[in-house]
Amino acid sequence: MEIDMKVVQYIMGHANIGVTMEVYNHITERARIENEIAKMDAVQVV
Repeated sequence: MEIDMKVVQYIMGHANIGVTMEVYNHITERARIENEIAKMDAVQVV
């Protein structure tokens, strides 16, 4: 899941995108990691 950080910035009312990135970037990183783990879990080892 990709999140447009400019949209998050607008929703949260941050004047500076740097604040948004610092606060919320870990959320997208975690979601990306969890997605990749789910892909690996779906692969059956024979």
